[in-house]
Amino acid sequence: MQPTTDSKAVVSLVLGILALLGTFCWLGLPLGLPAVILGALAHRDITRSSGMSGGRGMATAGIILGSIGSLLFVGGMGFMVFALIKSPSAASAPLPTPAATAPLPAATTPPLMPPGGWGRIHVVDLHPGATPLRQQLADELRSAKTAGETVLVETVSTSCAACVEIARATRDAPMQAVLATVRLVHVDVTEFGSEAAKMGLRETALPWFYLLDARGDPRDGVSADEWDDNDATEIAPVLDDFLHGRLRSRRRAWRGTAL
Repeated sequence: MQPTTDSKAVVSLVLGILALLGTFCWLGLPLGLPAVILGALAHRDITRSSGMSGGRGMATAGIILGSIGSLLFVGGMGFMVFALIKSPSAASAPLPTPAATAPLPAATTPPLMPPGGWGRIHVVDLHPGATPLRQQLADELRSAKTAGETVLVETVSTSCAACVEIARATRDAPMQAVLATVRLVHVDVTEFGSEAAKMGLRETALPWFYLLDARGDPRDGVSADEWDDNDATEIAPVLDDFLHGRLRSRRRAWRGTAL
């Protein structure tokens, strides 16, 4: 499916161009700063979409042009202040110089493994190999049943910042308690690609959590959008209700079973 261009990336590019053109009309900073902010937000959302959204180049261009326009604006203001200070008719107090807001550096995604490991939670990372994904999940089901565990599948990717935040939250007591008898199985949708999609494990956003039937196919799924912040006190009650079949009303409905 062709990725859709993120609208914030387009707006960032347009504002960046206008900021550069409007520098001498005192519009460099008023237009450049929103261009930088929207470009940074577009970068974040494009990364989270795992390939479903595009426009990274537009967002980058918007950030660069917006930064240049803002810096030219500040430079012009600085020159005017300097000229007024040096002028014999200048007032005793110099005019205040607007402060430029530099663009934030792009955040890097740290490893999924939280500091100190997973505590009491049993986590399994699956990778493509000779055994198909469905068979790997069925094997984990059988092994988990013997160990008295419930398999909970989480779809992840190396570019999923929310996955990292949730991984960090697992170190906290509420998550340790809820997932104490759970086998958390990570399926990287980037690695498994179409194989995960055919099983119904490829959503438009990450992560999603799934319960499996006896064959290893998803029988129910819940999105990380069910909570607001990725901290243990918000995640744990939702996953607890989901694991025990009590999660009736949902913000985002699961699309269905495997293809």
